Order: sequence, then C-alpha cells, then structure tokens
Amino acid sequence: FPHTFTLSEVLDLLAQDEFPDKACSIAIIPQNEKDAVLSDCDSDESDMDYEGETGHLPARLLNAYAEVMQTEHDWNDGLPFTTPPSPPQPPSSITCQPEEPRAKLQVVKNKDRVCPDPMDIFLLMYPPTLREITVEMSNLYSTQTKGKQLNLSMDELLTFYGILITSGYSSVPRRHMYWSVDNDVHNESISDAMRRKRFDEIMASVHVVDNTKITDDPFFKVRPIFSELNQSYKVMPFQEWLSVDESMIPYYGRHGCKQFIKGKPIRFGYKVWSLASSSGYMYHMEPYCGSHTLLPETGLGQGPSVIIGLAEKAQVPQGCKFIHDNLFTTLSLMDEMTKRGYGSSGTMRQNRLSDVPFTPVNAFMKFPRGTSEVLCQGEKLLVRWKDNNIVTVATNMEEKYTETSVKRWNRHRRAFDNVQQPKCISQYNEHMGGVDLHDLQVSRYYISVRSKKWWWPIFAWSLNSALVNAHLFYRDVIGGTIDLLTFSRIVSQSLLKKFGTKPLSHGRRSLLSATVEDQARYDKASHWPINTMHRFQRCRRCDKRTTYACEKCGVPLHIECFKMYHGV
Repeated sequence: FPHTFTLSEVLDLLAQDEFPDKACSIAIIPQNEKDAVLSDCDSDESDMDYEGETGHLPARLLNAYAEVMQTEHDWNDGLPFTTPPSPPQPPSSITCQPEEPRAKLQVVKNKDRVCPDPMDIFLLMYPPTLREITVEMSNLYSTQTKGKQLNLSMDELLTFYGILITSGYSSVPRRHMYWSVDNDVHNESISDAMRRKRFDEIMASVHVVDNTKITDDPFFKVRPIFSELNQSYKVMPFQEWLSVDESMIPYYGRHGCKQFIKGKPIRFGYKVWSLASSSGYMYHMEPYCGSHTLLPETGLGQGPSVIIGLAEKAQVPQGCKFIHDNLFTTLSLMDEMTKRGYGSSGTMRQNRLSDVPFTPVNAFMKFPRGTSEVLCQGEKLLVRWKDNNIVTVATNMEEKYTETSVKRWNRHRRAFDNVQQPKCISQYNEHMGGVDLHDLQVSRYYISVRSKKWWWPIFAWSLNSALVNAHLFYRDVIGGTIDLLTFSRIVSQSLLKKFGTKPLSHGRRSLLSATVEDQARYDKASHWPINTMHRFQRCRRCDKRTTYACEKCGVPLHIECFKMYHGV
C-alpha cells in the first residue's frame, strides 16, 4: 500500500535521501477548501501546469496529502516511513524528477474536469426558476396592461441582465447614451447585443409576479426574488461564524416600508434582516415590513426573534456561532441559543443590564484602559471592558475567561501601549461585519439604470447581491483569484456575447455628432481633396458616385462639390 505524508514532508525526505538515483512517483491529494462543496473544478489556476522550484509551490499543495508509490524492489528494501490514515479524496498525479529531487515538479491537469466560468456561477446564484418566472410574468404583464405581446425570450432576458451589470461599472448620465454613435459615450458591447427600443420595452414590462393575484404582503411585487435567492444561496455550506445585521437597499421615493436609520451609510431605503458569513457571503434575507415580516414571533422581543427566525428559516446546522450587535443581544437570547445548540455573542446595551451587578458606569469610566469585569451565570459569560469607552459583551461560547494583548495609542507618551483585551471582544471584532461587508461589495458596482417603480431598487439590488455571492463562491470554493470588478466584467460581457443579437445596422447620427461635424466643416482650415480609390462612395452634396473625399472631414465629395460643401 502507498505511504501517506504531506507534500512538504515528502520533499524533505527526498532531500535527505541517501540514494537520490532511485525513481519514485508521488500522488498529491489536494485538501478540501474550507467549507467547500462538490464542484467541477479540482484546483485553482495556481495549482495547474506548475513547473519550477518546489520551494515556491502554493501552500495548499505543500499542506496536501502526498502518497509515495513504491516499486516491488523498494518494498523489499524497506523505507523508514510510517502510515498515517489516508483521506478518501482521489489523487491527482504529479511526477518527480529523480536526478534533482527538489528542482522541478510538474502538475498534470486533469483534462476531463473543467472549472466553471464566472457566468455559470452567476447563473447558479440567480437560479433558472427565478429567470423563468421573470420571463413568464413579464410577458403576462405586457398583455394585461399594454394589450400586446412582449414575446420576451430567455436569451433576451439574460442579455438584459448583462446590460444592467455593465451599467454598474460603466455608467453614463442617461441610459440611452449606451446606444449613441458618439465616440465619447458609445458602448459597442451593449449596442451590438440589443436594440435600444427593445431594451426600453423590456424595462417597461419586466415583472416577477401576476398583479391579478395581489395579497396584503407589502413586498408582494418582489417576494419571489427573496424566496428564490434564499434557496439558491444555500449552495455554499454554512461557515462556523455567522453575522446577523440589517442591510439597507437605497430608496428615496414613497413607500410604506421605507425606513430611516440614523448613522448608517444608507439612511433611507428598505431594511432587510440578513444572515451572512464573516467573509460577506449572504445566506438568507428577509425584508422588514412591520407585522407582515415573514419571521416567527418568539415572545423574546424583536432582536431575538430576528436571530432565531433567520436560524430557523435558513436551517442553520447546530454548532454555528452567531455574532450580532446590541440591537439583538439579550440575556434571554443567550439562553434560547444555548438550548438550540448555537453559539451566540454580541454587545449589549446598558438598559438591558439593570439586574446585572456590574460596577456603575460612572465609577467604571475612572478605571485605566484595559480594565475588565467578568460575571458568569450558568453558561453565559458577561464581560465589561474599558477602552476609549465601555464595552459590554455577552457570550455563551467560552467556558472560562481569557484575554489577548492589543495595541492602543497613548497620546501622552506618543507611543503604543499593550492593553489586555477579553478574547470574546477580540472574536466579536474579527467576525462581526459580514453583512456590512456584503453591502460594501454590492455598492461598489451598483446598477446605475434607474426606474420610477418602487420595487426596481430591490430588483437591481438582487442582481448585485447574486453577483457578489457568485464572486465569493468563485474565490473561496473554486479557488479563483480575480477581483470583483474583473468578475463582473467577465459575467456581463459573457452574457452579452453569448445571448445577445447584433442588429443589422445602427441608428441615425445624434444631434451632437452633426453639430461637431458642422463645426469642423466650416472652419476653412486644412481641407484637401484626396483620392480614396473607393468606387462606390456617394457624394454628400449631389449623391452621385465619386472616388474623392475630404481628407479632414472624411466625407465623399466631387471636386466640383468640394467648395460648395465647405461654404467657400
């Protein structure tokens, strides 16, 4: 049977071998990515077709299991190897050069397995069921309200998505400028994929529900978007640390569910209760609409009901750890999360600590920075810590109190001081903010095409959210290295190239183009006739064939028409 080591251990053994002339074969079994799922890609680009110094191999290859495949002669001689338990993953092959055991390693790529491209991952996050609903309901809405068939196809809808994504990183003041023939605003990829008039028709009719079946749900118009995305986002396995917070979808119009949150980067808009990983991957979201919010009522208050409701609806497995801010944290929440098998940690507001025997706030503020106070109650740990201000954290994830060292600036000594910080606060700072990170990534290349419909910001936000999740899946599971901007560009251009239909001809010149051309036409400077040798040009003035043109204007003209055209 083959012996099993990590690749770095095998390389060290080969470097110390007294018989470097012996040939051997090494099989690498790559480690699973953290929280990975089964995919069609076995490694990232850094692992493929590598050839060079073994000391420069990627860390995930050096830490991978490697099997030294011995010959029968080697078994008879015996080697000083031990046999750790072998993992079940299928090995990918690797060849070792016997003359220079640490000189070259060539990774052989498995040609039967192909990594999915960014467009496929995006279409996985924005599921086919939602796209089919959009096509069906858009055609139905056009028939109901306009009395004519829209005949929207799936290819046209995907091209429509591509144009919207393109507007996030390449914006213009008016969306019609994308189809302008003016050089300063013309977008060839968009104008070659869909006609402007067809885009306007789709914009006017796009829908995801049947308006004749309206309910009392304030978010009836977009409810399928949330329900379908919540299902498709579960393709990523749950990570250990999860963050709960509210997202804001910007909206400045009139709607009964519009919220105002002071101090937020987005103060006006729709509030969405969100569950995300600490890296920013969104798992579940529920729009807040008062009593119509689709989250179960636990009787513990709004904050605990949101966390427990998201955990139930997202079907979070036991053992996951929730991080949340002082809007959600209560002592009753800690007890309930412990019963359900979840870890929970969050900051607490002072008005929720009336029965806790902490030192009064005014007295605790006089203590030096780094002072902490700890109380235990059952499986709950309450920690108060003095930094620039007082911070109180409750957690059920620590059996005993521990501290770490952090640096804080001392303005009197003008140097950094080492300050003791509770470990639960350090973990809170490390893992809190996943929802805010997702919002940040969504806002970077937000769709700039706007509409007067109240639900359009949610529709546009859903495309950006799916794009961010697809990029995180591509980066963390597939092993891709491109950034979000490059990922967005690949997705949009792939949609436009694959599903777009190039029009037979472009529209007429814009007024701006004609004005600029006329200014150069009458400036009476450097206009010279040239022979272009093209026989089938038509004179701009008399509309007859000519081979001559103005060198500066690029306009076909007879010699006889040259002066009259330029106003001489």
